[in-house]
Amino acid sequence: IFEELDYLNEANNAKIFAKLYSTKNGISIKSLPNGEGVIVPEIIESLCTKNVIVMEWIDGSKLTSISNDNVSLLDGSAEEMRQENLALVEKALYVTLSQLLDTGVMHADPHGGNLLKVSTPSPTSSNSKPHKEQRRRRRLSKKLHSATSYFKKDPIPTLAYLDFGLLATIPVPVRDGLVCAVAQLVFAKDVEAVASLFGELDLLPNEVISDPIERKALTNALTKTMGEVLKYPPGETLYSDNTSGDNQTTTTNTRSIPSLEFDKLLDGLTRLVPRFKFRLPPYFINNARALGTLEGTARSLDPNFNCLQLMYPYAIYRLLQNPTNSPVVASTLQSLIRSKETGKIDRQKVTTLLREVSLFTGFSRRKVLMDVLRTKGGKNLIMYSLISETKDMLSRRWSQKPTRPFRTRGLFSRR
Repeated sequence: IFEELDYLNEANNAKIFAKLYSTKNGISIKSLPNGEGVIVPEIIESLCTKNVIVMEWIDGSKLTSISNDNVSLLDGSAEEMRQENLALVEKALYVTLSQLLDTGVMHADPHGGNLLKVSTPSPTSSNSKPHKEQRRRRRLSKKLHSATSYFKKDPIPTLAYLDFGLLATIPVPVRDGLVCAVAQLVFAKDVEAVASLFGELDLLPNEVISDPIERKALTNALTKTMGEVLKYPPGETLYSDNTSGDNQTTTTNTRSIPSLEFDKLLDGLTRLVPRFKFRLPPYFINNARALGTLEGTARSLDPNFNCLQLMYPYAIYRLLQNPTNSPVVASTLQSLIRSKETGKIDRQKVTTLLREVSLFTGFSRRKVLMDVLRTKGGKNLIMYSLISETKDMLSRRWSQKPTRPFRTRGLFSRR
């Protein structure tokens, strides 16, 4: 509470968030699918104190209220508005995923009231008040810009973030663990691997992770919980095979990605708290609820919307790149691309991963592969795979042929 009441701290948080995601050259907006940032109100530092914060005024409507727009009318404009609103919700989800998986700087209170849909004011309006207001604000601070300056080049409604009283910092191991957990759950349906990652997610104490009996009990409980919160298409379940051949994809060459009911996920994890001594950090609960709220808003616009369809390829892309050079991410990727029967790299699995990343980026599989190979994580993946394959090849060769005594004659002896 005291942290939220410190307005100098909130002003600093707003500047940090703006540096990452602002439409004014945010350094992390390139990680977003469309490369577009969000509006962050500019702070007037000269007028801020510990008890007073003064910032730029942003006109807009709450993101949670956009589903109540007149989108039920049977005309072209209504459908256009519905698609426009849905795109904003998707953008909010992508920004949340970037905070959760990429930067680790998390808006700790991203409920619908703190997200605004900002429309473009008419630049030809005859009303002179905005111009007088702009001159008045410039006299107060030269660094203040009118809200209309955001929209002179982009007439499309966009997203604004408010209320920076709390910014959570998500540790790198937790971010990497989340990436691996999503990949293991959707790509491999390996709940046991997800349970093993809970230590990386800082959700369980070491005595639970290191105890084989407790880990087995956790895997069973988690399998039951995931069976309740993951909704697969007809004919497929969490327990059906998803590890080989054509079972990985449908006839449209896309994976059957289940929908995740976030409210049930929180309830399920809460039930496991006393049994396995779960530790649910505040940012974990807040942002799970935020994702659930945003998905609920999206489903009011499109009943078939699936948040996990956005989250999964985003996580896979980060898994391939491994920007933190994490050994956990590297080992998870190796387990996903190798056959469980032979231990060899499965080309079909590699192709499937690249295809699903291409769906997220909009790029071809060839470009995705080249982009991944340019990263440090991609180079390490290739080197590790080559070394592993070479060892396997030499091992098979020596096991098939009888060994011969090594002779030094002719190598070091003089003639």
